[in-house]
Amino acid sequence: MKGPAAAAPARKRRASAGPRSRPQKRPRDGGRDGDLISNLPDAVLGTIISLLPTKDGARTQAIARRWRPLWRSSPLNLDASYNLHRDEFKRLSVVSRVLSDHPGPARCFAFRFIRLHKAKKRFAEDAAQISSWFHSPSLRNLQELDIGFDLLEYGGHEQTDKEKRCPLPPSVFCSASTLVVVSISSCDFPRKIAPSPNFPLLKQLKLWRVSISDDVFSTVLSACHVLDSLDLSEIREVSCLRISSPTLRIIVICSLFHGKGELLIKEAPCLERLLLSYPGLGGEIIRVVRAPKLEMLGLLSPSISEIEIANTVFQGLIPSSSENPICSVKVLALHFSSPDLGAVLDILRCFPCLEKLHVIWDDSTKAEVKNMRQYEPLDPINCLESHLKVLVLTNYKGGEEDVGFAKFFVLNAEVVKEINFVVCKKIDIHKKWMTDQLRLLEVENRASQDARLKFGRSSSWYYSVDTQDLSIADPFSNCCFVDGVDA
Repeated sequence: MKGPAAAAPARKRRASAGPRSRPQKRPRDGGRDGDLISNLPDAVLGTIISLLPTKDGARTQAIARRWRPLWRSSPLNLDASYNLHRDEFKRLSVVSRVLSDHPGPARCFAFRFIRLHKAKKRFAEDAAQISSWFHSPSLRNLQELDIGFDLLEYGGHEQTDKEKRCPLPPSVFCSASTLVVVSISSCDFPRKIAPSPNFPLLKQLKLWRVSISDDVFSTVLSACHVLDSLDLSEIREVSCLRISSPTLRIIVICSLFHGKGELLIKEAPCLERLLLSYPGLGGEIIRVVRAPKLEMLGLLSPSISEIEIANTVFQGLIPSSSENPICSVKVLALHFSSPDLGAVLDILRCFPCLEKLHVIWDDSTKAEVKNMRQYEPLDPINCLESHLKVLVLTNYKGGEEDVGFAKFFVLNAEVVKEINFVVCKKIDIHKKWMTDQLRLLEVENRASQDARLKFGRSSSWYYSVDTQDLSIADPFSNCCFVDGVDA
């Protein structure tokens, strides 16, 4: 029966339960249960914003009132990629707007594929807009610059002489005094640079697919007072590049010239690494006159027309003689189409102090070494007797030629500690296969009883020289012994 008497217990229960709970409001000041990120100091928030993509960093102004000034007061890392704006032409005006809105300082400016209109009037307007960027106060203290252009015209692989590239704005050199890292690609350098630039802080310089005269190249290089690494690829419309640098430690070359050309490293007292990340196309000549500290060299391939080091000339990798040994080189990488023991041994005679040898076999390499001298036991190779500690064979298949090549080093390298077999992807590494290989290699008769034989696979599908991380001990090692075993 319902009524006042029945309702009383219900009211009593509600009264005993206390006041009705309400959801708590989130504190406006960023308390423990609120916005913890906003509790961070402005300096930390500014660092976070500077690491975001440019578009996302600018959007943080809409988060809250406190966030509005943070983007403009944070260091600017401007990356004009596809994410900044999908339209390639409108991206130019977006960059101009960012530089106008942000007072700087800018640490990094990256715009790798700048596309200009082909029509003469629009082209001039685009070029003027790009030139104005480097007069902006935002870029006065720029540290990193990565700028590249799309080709205006491209004739295809058979007509590369018809390529038309955009001119590099001279205003790019306005930030020369603060730049540390510079990458410039797909453009034409000015015929003259006036006044001469000064790069007191520049440590890394990369030039890819640019047209530059030998005089301008020398002017830029001589203005770099602490340059550590130089990366050159597909330099156009020049027959000779001369390098003299008192500080340069690393030179990276990738298909240096499209046609014939000569790289003359005249004076490089600190040069430690000369890296050819992809063998030449057959027309380049490389001469190293003086580099007393050169320790790492490669990839050397028969496709390189000629390379000269310390008066020793290699034509198609055939050494003129071994009378002028190259004693400074400790790590050497060779690139052949197939195992050629005679060719390798003839080359090793020129490097008596070699400690680590990479031999990469690549079917796509067409050039071959011919008319090589055969190994003569009565004429020993110095590095095999006292220096060679590590041998790495890449794209090893375990066939008769591969085994014959490797077995020579197993039986003759007297101080070797490791022989690493980077096995071709097509080969199934299993216990029986490895057991058969060890038997064929006559491991029990190895010259160095301390030698360890290891089988493994490459960490990638194709071989490449690691030129990005310049601090690594061996740029030619790209193998992870995932399936590796010791023998």
